[in-house]
Amino acid sequence: MIAVRHLETVLRRAPLGLRFVDLARAAYVTDGLEVAAWAMGGGKPGRPAVRSPLSGVYGFRTLPGLRPYEVGERPAGDWCPSADAAPNFVVYVEDRLGRFLPQVLSLCLPREHLVEVPLFSAPARAPLPGMAVVRGELWDRAGQRPAGWAMVTASVAEGASYVAIADARGMFVLFVPYASALPPLSGSPPPSSGGVDQLAWPVVVRVFYQPAQQEVVPGANLPHIRSILEQDRAEVYDTAAVHGPSITRTLRFGQDLVVTTEGLAPPHRSRLLVEAA
Repeated sequence: MIAVRHLETVLRRAPLGLRFVDLARAAYVTDGLEVAAWAMGGGKPGRPAVRSPLSGVYGFRTLPGLRPYEVGERPAGDWCPSADAAPNFVVYVEDRLGRFLPQVLSLCLPREHLVEVPLFSAPARAPLPGMAVVRGELWDRAGQRPAGWAMVTASVAEGASYVAIADARGMFVLFVPYASALPPLSGSPPPSSGGVDQLAWPVVVRVFYQPAQQEVVPGANLPHIRSILEQDRAEVYDTAAVHGPSITRTLRFGQDLVVTTEGLAPPHRSRLLVEAA
């Protein structure tokens, strides 16, 4: 019988793995992304991530200053002792296919588990099958500028809510599954309510916009995603004279809903006016 003696163990740990989620389709995104990371205080191009051909997860084999973790000499807690530890790396995500907005994350690394990152649709994204389209152009009335990087929510029947982020120009798009907003049917067979093209339902739109909260990351020239999502609610103008915490518009089957402040004169009638928090 041959005796086997264990001489050494070689350990390699990735300092970061990322799984990306398309919020509109609730599906993983495994192609078309460029992902890079650099130490806080650095900048592009950074170190590129490698995509797994099997799982579609994007990861980094090594990052500057983290080798003691990568070879198993020190635990992740030596860099990130708590969930709210100060970030030491910047991660930049861009979609080569134009489906999603670019995104910046400020993270404390290394991470022992996958980080799941939601991706928000770019304004020019093509319509998705089976989904209604809600779009708009946000305008900061007091600042007389686009309400860039604001967060928008649209709520439909039964409390379902959908989220979008405006780009630097204040343009946004979000997609609402028709099935979540169709009226309930009763009876056998259900009574006719006209053709499907006659279906319509109310959508409540809210905007979260607080420029002072947006933290632009040096080297990326974009606010990091956490500062965008933590903005307070803005006032939204239903008309040029009436504003409140939300507005309600009617979404019709098969038609894009362009959300605007009613009664604006050209060339500004496509804008939705907001007042920053």
